[in-house]
Amino acid sequence: MPDPSVETTEDTILLEVLASLHPTAKRNSLRRMIDRGRVRVGQERATRANAKILAGTKVTILSSADGDTPKRNQKLEMPEPSILFSDTEIIVADKPAGLLAIATDRGEFDTMFDRVAKWAWANGQTRAYLVHRLDRETSGCMIFSRSAETRDYLQSQFKARTVERIYHAVIHGKPANESGTETTRIQETKDKRVRLVSPGRRAGKEAITHWNLEKEGPVHSLIRIKIDTGRRAQIRLHMAALTTPVVGDTRHGFGKASVNRLCLHASSLEFEHPNGVRQAVESPIPKQLLSELNRRLG
Repeated sequence: MPDPSVETTEDTILLEVLASLHPTAKRNSLRRMIDRGRVRVGQERATRANAKILAGTKVTILSSADGDTPKRNQKLEMPEPSILFSDTEIIVADKPAGLLAIATDRGEFDTMFDRVAKWAWANGQTRAYLVHRLDRETSGCMIFSRSAETRDYLQSQFKARTVERIYHAVIHGKPANESGTETTRIQETKDKRVRLVSPGRRAGKEAITHWNLEKEGPVHSLIRIKIDTGRRAQIRLHMAALTTPVVGDTRHGFGKASVNRLCLHASSLEFEHPNGVRQAVESPIPKQLLSELNRRLG
């Protein structure tokens, strides 16, 4: 796919142009793109974030920078995300497990946002907007918008908890009941880790997870999960609290799975489209998860 680029319509500075291509990225991450040689103004390599850019100038962000990009930023060997739904307002894509939703402060360039932005550019759109995130290890449905207005409209639904978010997970063991709801508070620590807050304390943010058992066996089970809130690592923390951690959870569970991934998948989303109609989009449960489940169930 072509590298994302834009032709400016007015005089500005380079940092503002980069921010238009990556609206959710931090300014320091954008400056690192310049430092690593990934930005071209016309045919020239950019060197200054505050460089003046005249109207009509083409600015391009390269996927790699002629050998000077650090090894950790090389393109990951994983399939391109498939597009599950697309129209003039919205893109829903199928994120592979192991791919970041968007760059962190380290300035990674190979993220789900970057790949969808390239797809949008190749299909006649100069912009894509991130609506929500999935944890790096989780696969499945992610929504992007084609305008800031649609992004805000969709994000308001997430905030109001009117988006139906369904996940499927393969877990160790089997829960004590056929279904249940976990309601706790989750806190992010100073070192960016997340943990459950002790009952009765008001620290952190509320997290609500509903689950139903779909298939069980002597070792592992498949559960269907509906979340009302979208806290980082919410499902993993709640399943671990039930002593049935997600298979492949190396932080809160029992280590790597035989399929070498976290067995957690965002299988469907239902939301109100800007046209006023409820829109449902599904992503099939990956074969890797079913393979892990079936292998263990004997």
